[in-house]
Amino acid sequence: MLIVLLALAIFVTLCDAFCTYLPLEIRLGIPLKGCRDDRGKMHKFNSEWDQDCMHCVCHESSGIICCSMTLRPMLYDKEKCTEIFKPDKCSYIAVERNNPSELCQVGYYMG
Repeated sequence: MLIVLLALAIFVTLCDAFCTYLPLEIRLGIPLKGCRDDRGKMHKFNSEWDQDCMHCVCHESSGIICCSMTLRPMLYDKEKCTEIFKPDKCSYIAVERNNPSELCQVGYYMG
């Protein structure tokens, strides 16, 4: 488990991602079959899935770790522009405040 947490800490540091952790449900006398997510769905150990712009993994040793796949624009004119979330692409775009149909120039995207 320490290795998983260390890997998660390094991953978060390198990519500036937002991650959540849901520990395993351990019940005495009942063998673990997988990880139960916050919606009650059971996932097999070592399985991966995407849900609500999050990439999730079920670890047998620790539980579920989900990290955001959402990209945000960086280095753009924040006085002239604002961000709009596009859930189908799991990203924000920068658009002009006075004319939201016009995209703003963006330096890069970070996730």
